[in-house]
Amino acid sequence: AHSGNMTEWDDILIKKGITTRDAVLESRGLNPEDFRLKEETAGPIEFTQEELLGALNADQLDELDEDEDYADSRILDGYRQQRMNQLKEAAFRNRFGEVFDIVKADWIKEVTEASNNCIVIVHLYENSIVECEVLDEAMRVLAPKFKYLKFLRIKSTHAIENWPERNLPALFIYEDGAMKTQLVTLKSLDGKATKAEDLEWFLSEKGIVKDSELDEDPKLRRTNVKKAMSSGTNYRVSNNRDSDDDDEED
Repeated sequence: AHSGNMTEWDDILIKKGITTRDAVLESRGLNPEDFRLKEETAGPIEFTQEELLGALNADQLDELDEDEDYADSRILDGYRQQRMNQLKEAAFRNRFGEVFDIVKADWIKEVTEASNNCIVIVHLYENSIVECEVLDEAMRVLAPKFKYLKFLRIKSTHAIENWPERNLPALFIYEDGAMKTQLVTLKSLDGKATKAEDLEWFLSEKGIVKDSELDEDPKLRRTNVKKAMSSGTNYRVSNNRDSDDDDEED
């Protein structure tokens, strides 16, 4: 069981205003009132520097850094670097979150070169194609959900000369400076009925999205639901007809 004694580190944190004696006691599952009038007779609790530093946030680490007794602590520097790496990773994974428009002059920089640092998904579209609008909507749903993916769109006539409209929409996915996979038209998804979840499933199956919560093909699920509903409707209609026949016989 923990005692109510303050460790050297506790005293430092309290002195710097980072915590309080009551907060330290409560963190150990102790009631501060039980120790309010008691003399501290037991020895200090053995907490390692790693355990104490691990409980601090970046601001609190900076507070300790100002203390001359700990400014040169290699452990402190290590934890600060660890927190910085965590922040950088979080920022890296959340740097996009929307669909961006580009023109042909942007392609090398925004697609080919950018794909060395992230996965780039480019939609070739034309405003006159309904399926392009469907894919646009799916991308707008997924962009804020998977902010580490860079979603772009460009008119097909601006991207590739004489690209046939029958091959729209087209989705090019780049990674490590080269095209990794592509999707031409929405026939393999669900055509004009394609939903954001269908695009997410496609990206998950291709290894582009690695944190999808989908566990089955949403198109297949919808198909099974429709079949079940259709079977149930036919069954009810059949029963109703049987009932009507029975009434006529009566």
